[in-house]
Amino acid sequence: MEEAGYNITNKEFKQISKWAENVYNIAVIVDYFVSNQPEIEECYNLAPVIKNLRYNADLLNAFFIDNEKS
Repeated sequence: MEEAGYNITNKEFKQISKWAENVYNIAVIVDYFVSNQPEIEECYNLAPVIKNLRYNADLLNAFFIDNEKS
């Protein structure tokens, strides 16, 4: 993986990791909601966007899980 060259403390890493986890959890809930409301046109139209957001949030969250600093 390519390194970005940022130096962050363990505390900062944990905070960013927590934010990534929160974004992922929100994306999961919104994805579930719009997927189960296809009769509402706005939800139907948003479903592909939310699925993409959830996928990217999952990748981000997985990055932090895989690279946890002790």
